[in-house]
Amino acid sequence: MIEIKRLKDCTIDEGVEAWNTGFEGYYFDATTTADKFLNRLVNEGLSPYLSIVAFMDKKPIGIVKNGIREFNGKKLAWNGGTGVAKDLRKKGIGKMLMEATLSILTEEKADYASLEAISDNAKAISLYKMMGYEIIDHLEYLGLNGQIDNGYTTISLDKYKVERAIPQQIGSIPFYKGMNPWQTQWQSAKDGEAIIVKDPDGNPIGYVYFRRTFNSEGKHINTVLFQCEAEPEHKDREEITRYLINEVFNSFSDDINRMIPNVPVGKSKLTHSILKEIGFQLKTEQVYMMKEM
Repeated sequence: MIEIKRLKDCTIDEGVEAWNTGFEGYYFDATTTADKFLNRLVNEGLSPYLSIVAFMDKKPIGIVKNGIREFNGKKLAWNGGTGVAKDLRKKGIGKMLMEATLSILTEEKADYASLEAISDNAKAISLYKMMGYEIIDHLEYLGLNGQIDNGYTTISLDKYKVERAIPQQIGSIPFYKGMNPWQTQWQSAKDGEAIIVKDPDGNPIGYVYFRRTFNSEGKHINTVLFQCEAEPEHKDREEITRYLINEVFNSFSDDINRMIPNVPVGKSKLTHSILKEIGFQLKTEQVYMMKEM
């Protein structure tokens, strides 16, 4: 018999076991530890109250991590991972977990439920479609390492004002894409940096936010870009976007790793095309799925 509990009613070890068991043999190594498990809950805004663990004979055999955020007065939920023990897959447990998750989200009066799935994971995508989710965009995880000569070192925006900011300031920008994938939203980059471009009247016309990582010796080793957008109708939107990308990556002169998770190919078409033109390489493809509750 399958029993489903809220994560808040489980021990940390049970949560970790459920995750590691549920993602055994996944497309990439998703193995976690107690520290990593807890840090991810905190850093990505996932809730022990909304997340669930499935048990069989008192043994953890499945998990769904969930969180809810608000944007423009609407509650957006995110499924941050659905996993079922390898030898128990194709037995309806994933469906049970999704049904329990959607029941919780209904109780919480969520307006939308979102998730991502590896594009090649046809079985998972089929399950989510059966539960009412629809594919609304295709996502690309992009990367580019080392120093490169991209020819953009002379980009300037002298006619506009450029301000350094923090990601928390981005949420109030009218064209901020708060319905983009969860891990690209400003809440997932609270410890990062931001740049805002404004027109002569002080109105935002472009933004980017990102996080830099340094090693124990203080050397810059990694930059993650979360979102980079220009006002959709602005005549200089391409120039603004190129400038912001160039600023984040310091004219690509640093010998670092550069990562851009879950770029929406459709909703962020301009940004995506510029990144590919610069030379960013595809690492992983996913679909972005959403269900209106």
